Amino acid sequence: MGFGSAGREIGDLYEYTCALRGHDPGDRIEIMVLREGERMTLSSVPGRR
Repeated sequence: MGFGSAGREIGDLYEYTCALRGHDPGDRIEIMVLREGERMTLSSVPGRR
């Protein structure tokens, strides 16, 4: 499975965490995932930790 956010490819959990830090809780973000060879774009609204 591959994934990306904000138009860039993310290679591991650490890069994903860094990408999320660029957003505030409540911001809507789009996440691209690759599942079984098909690209899908998902929306998410992170909360406060």
